[in-house]
Amino acid sequence: MSLPRMVSPSGTPRMIWPAVLLMVGLLLAAVVGYYFTEMPGEMSIVLALGLIPGLLVTIAVLRNPFLSLLLVFVFTYFRPQDNLGALKPLHLPLVTSAGAFALFIVSVIIDSKRRLHWSTGMSLLTGILVFMFISIFTSSNNYWAFQFFRGTLTTVMFSFLILNLIDTFDRMRYVIGLLVIAHCYLCFKGIKNFVTGGGTTGYVGSSFLGDENDFALALIVIFPFVFFSLQRTLSPRGKTLWGIATCLVLTTIMLTMSRGGFVGIAATLGFMWLVSPNKMRNAAILLFMIIVVAVLAPPKYYEEIGSIKNTDQGTAHLRREYWKAGFRMYAEHPLIGVGPANCGFLLPIYMDVPNANQKWGRALHGTLPQLMAEMGTIGLFLYGALFFVSMRSVRLMRWIKVPPEDREYVDYLSLALMASMIGYAVTATFLSTLYYPHIYVLAALAAAAFKLTLQSRIRDPEKQGHFAA
Repeated sequence: MSLPRMVSPSGTPRMIWPAVLLMVGLLLAAVVGYYFTEMPGEMSIVLALGLIPGLLVTIAVLRNPFLSLLLVFVFTYFRPQDNLGALKPLHLPLVTSAGAFALFIVSVIIDSKRRLHWSTGMSLLTGILVFMFISIFTSSNNYWAFQFFRGTLTTVMFSFLILNLIDTFDRMRYVIGLLVIAHCYLCFKGIKNFVTGGGTTGYVGSSFLGDENDFALALIVIFPFVFFSLQRTLSPRGKTLWGIATCLVLTTIMLTMSRGGFVGIAATLGFMWLVSPNKMRNAAILLFMIIVVAVLAPPKYYEEIGSIKNTDQGTAHLRREYWKAGFRMYAEHPLIGVGPANCGFLLPIYMDVPNANQKWGRALHGTLPQLMAEMGTIGLFLYGALFFVSMRSVRLMRWIKVPPEDREYVDYLSLALMASMIGYAVTATFLSTLYYPHIYVLAALAAAAFKLTLQSRIRDPEKQGHFAA
């Protein structure tokens, strides 16, 4: 049996030795095994009931590994486990990501013709993982450092699957369509919470959807894909559906009552207008949608947005104190930081406010101070490089010659991914999002889109290798 081969987007093959696959498999088995040892005894009944469906899914995934990726997206974004209490202890996003990764490696070993793809972004994600693993031993709270390392390991495996299993533009369409449907579903949950008296969209899901500010971030990340789909659709039915989806997402962002969400969507809309090819038409569409949302907005929304300028009062003042504490941690641990998820435990030491001991376990409410405090200069370099490389890749996509039938979709992916990353970066200024899946998924989608563009490009013998880097 020949060895599986790994190829970079430029097409250069690299061998993956069986020992590397074995080490990854053992690490994966150790992490998942540790998780199952902590599972309550009564969960064995749930596992027994899921044995046969699990075997059927395993067989289907080995026949078509792409199905496993869709399954991970379902458990990560639709989060059915939040509505079914029996599923919550199973931590299905972790289990499905780990299982899908393991089954994909098995399918690669079985099928010697299948190639593994790699990218600069994946190298940086691997570097982040290695750095987090080392930080477990240098952190004050090793337990939480390990827990967040485990979660990031799952997300990186998810990213690896995105890069390798999205191997056609049609599969990219399936994934983006699934993401849009998932977020529209979450929009309806949020609107229901608002209408039934919640005052905001409230709780729509666990993990990275924990409150209305997190929810606003998730919607801002998906919004460019929805809006640019409206732009590229020609059929009246498609225009209607995408128009409804665009208004739905924009309205729900408003109903979150998130001030950070307001700043984030404003920056995203501005960037989308700057990079869009038809500025007059898009300006008219965006203006119309903004007017509709403004008419629907309750008076409380204007009160919340108006309070943005009160930076010396309330939560804005407290956020500045959290940021100062994070920067103090960085100043004392400039190289490697205080360790993953360790900021909250050290806040009482570094905050200069009355009753600082009551701030134990709180978030820093800012991704940049969180990154600097917990991972230091090394982490700042790794994540900064990941963002830069991803943005560079999607910008280059617009300059690569591809067949006419692919040109429109390549440009769509480039614009949507750029705007989504800008929206994430701006909104994450006010949230601690270092371990949320957004940046990892966007980086993987950017790498997959760049890979597909290179595979589709019209080769010019005189310029071959120009985009190899």
